[in-house]
Amino acid sequence: MCRAHNIIDTLKRTGSWSRGVTGTSDLDIYGRFLETTTDAALLVDAIGTIIYANALAARLLKTQLSALIGLAVHDLVPNEHRETHRDRVAEYWRQPALRPMRRDEFHAQRPDGSCFPADIMLAPVELAEGPVVLCVIRDLTEQKAQEKMLKAALKREQRLALTDPLVGVANKRHLHLALEQEVAQLRRHGRPFTLIYLDLDNFKPLNDNHGHAEGDRVLISLGQFLQASVRKTDLVARVGGDEFVVLMGETAADAARVRVPGFHASVTRFLEDMPWPLTVSVGAVVFASPPDSIEASISQADALMLRVKRGGRNGCLAHYGDSDAEAESCDLGESEKITVLP
Repeated sequence: MCRAHNIIDTLKRTGSWSRGVTGTSDLDIYGRFLETTTDAALLVDAIGTIIYANALAARLLKTQLSALIGLAVHDLVPNEHRETHRDRVAEYWRQPALRPMRRDEFHAQRPDGSCFPADIMLAPVELAEGPVVLCVIRDLTEQKAQEKMLKAALKREQRLALTDPLVGVANKRHLHLALEQEVAQLRRHGRPFTLIYLDLDNFKPLNDNHGHAEGDRVLISLGQFLQASVRKTDLVARVGGDEFVVLMGETAADAARVRVPGFHASVTRFLEDMPWPLTVSVGAVVFASPPDSIEASISQADALMLRVKRGGRNGCLAHYGDSDAEAESCDLGESEKITVLP
């Protein structure tokens, strides 16, 4: 147990207390000692009454020293936590011991009703006047604000690390992470997924003739359209200049036979409304069994897209997961084209 008279005896022997002390009791001398500390400090007796507060405590609690003396320490706790606090104080007094600061989430309440996050150190002290508890209080407001800013900055950096800086959709790193999760789900639970690879046709002449700024506007507009056209659980990623990949999680062959042609038709209609002669080549693969690697899965969809390119562009080829089947066209007839993804 921390005994105050040990400190007081030391002060008396060295003559280190101020001439301004108005009394010579343990409380007077110990109080003068607490005025030299760099933290707000209270002395609280066994029934929970504040019998001493240093100037820093008054400043922290935004009140006069005289208003703190005689105040119940429970009054410095928000109303909704006072009963719990009384129980904790009673438990503490059954076996008083040093309790260091531990960065717990604790809110203190000032006499004016304002609250602030705080950390508390408790230490039993034996004065001639009787046992008391030293309560050292630190305001964590600034620290909490800094922690919040750091967490926000970290989230922002994490988001930027996974986002294409121009278009605002996922980048290739994000796609790889998402594919790793889908492949793991497929291995563990047998849930197929579909990967769609699309590449704009005639995009280079647009850049060459009208400038990269206009090309960037097209890519941004397309990225926004793709994100609005798929489910929230799907992922749109930009993997090259004018190349995008859409990952449709838990999408087996039957669903893909509807969604992939609908996707191609909706993108085609979107491009038709632009002032430039742009079309799109699409390759899609349903993975009913795990691919050899993440890159292999992307390459399979890319290979189908390239077949469309070599075959004259502006089309869609899909393989729906049957190892014995060939890739098939997923173009819709003109009358079947839709403007939104089902």
